[in-house]
Amino acid sequence: MKKSLFTISAAALLIAVCTSSITNTKKVHRLTRVLNSDGSAFAGAGYSQTGCASGCHGAKASALTTGVLTGLPSNNIVTAGTTYTLSLVITDVAKTPTQKAWGFDMSSTDGDFATTNSNVAVEPFTAGLGAEVHHGSKPPTYIATAIAPSYTFDNITWTAPKTPGKDTFYYACNAANGDGNNNAKDHPMLGTPIILTVNASTTPVTLASFDATLSNSFVAISWTTATETNTDHFEIERSLDGKTFGKVGTQKASGTTTTKLNYTYKDDVSTLSSMVFYRLKSIDKSGVFNYSGLKTVTVNATKNLITSLYPNPVKAGQSVKVNYLSLKNANVSFSMVNAVGKKVLNSNQSVTVGTNLVSLPVIGLVSGIYYLSVTDGSNSLVQKQTIIVQ
Repeated sequence: MKKSLFTISAAALLIAVCTSSITNTKKVHRLTRVLNSDGSAFAGAGYSQTGCASGCHGAKASALTTGVLTGLPSNNIVTAGTTYTLSLVITDVAKTPTQKAWGFDMSSTDGDFATTNSNVAVEPFTAGLGAEVHHGSKPPTYIATAIAPSYTFDNITWTAPKTPGKDTFYYACNAANGDGNNNAKDHPMLGTPIILTVNASTTPVTLASFDATLSNSFVAISWTTATETNTDHFEIERSLDGKTFGKVGTQKASGTTTTKLNYTYKDDVSTLSSMVFYRLKSIDKSGVFNYSGLKTVTVNATKNLITSLYPNPVKAGQSVKVNYLSLKNANVSFSMVNAVGKKVLNSNQSVTVGTNLVSLPVIGLVSGIYYLSVTDGSNSLVQKQTIIVQ
């Protein structure tokens, strides 16, 4: 839903969201048409969206659906470059709510959307067109009842544009009966456009530098802040694919300062062998945060080792899964002894260069502490791990 759709008339407009007959491969779903609130066709210029040409649900505005958007500041003032977490609650307010197919479309004239919600699809910012987020190619199914008449689209974020100025936010909702037909039993609604004021960035930190350097089995993360405003702490995040990040460390910040400050953190990567991505998350005392750019290091294994072992504790009768990193093709031996040194398991395995998944059954063992040892082809001890059997 791009800028031209929403700025073409002062009349009340209805945006109809849809889910079938996709004709533009770059768009997961598109709006079918713009209609006046009385149901008549809108004849203005600027409408060029594709998809759902035959219509898949009603398009006339209905008082039987409400849409409540939360996550933007109540004063409609946002900070440049700041990320806001949004939620859209769509409610079937009929006397006897029964709608079961839920759709929405949301756009802004600038900024960027992102989501971790599998029922939500994102169109990134395009110059001159803005940014858009909407329900996916198949809308979620949830049957509304008097007790639970609403469906929520959550885990949506919007990052305000980096340049101060104005931004207009639009959203439309649809609670449909799910029969795929264009009929009056569907309940679409159009939210009132939100005019946002984008102020200059007051995000927690202005970074002067951010670096990641590999040294032996550790990565030294270092960063320098040029300024800090009400900063609470930093989180160091790591990823093995550049997409999914997890926190590996936290560092307390200094608060508010205009003096350059240096920070460091060491990340143990002794169990990794791959390209590793890092980013820094700066968080202020009110929860506002921003991210640094990405830094990468390449970690090459220098020894054979167990990189992970799970589950641990393990229940008797289950199997322990062992990720074993080998520097070469070899035969290795996995053995387990109990607390008094009696061997209770021995398994010879052929492994190849790289990471190998080995499954070791834990059968007939009583609860207690056991020790798993790995020896290579020359009978040299590679590693020893503790396993708890419940």
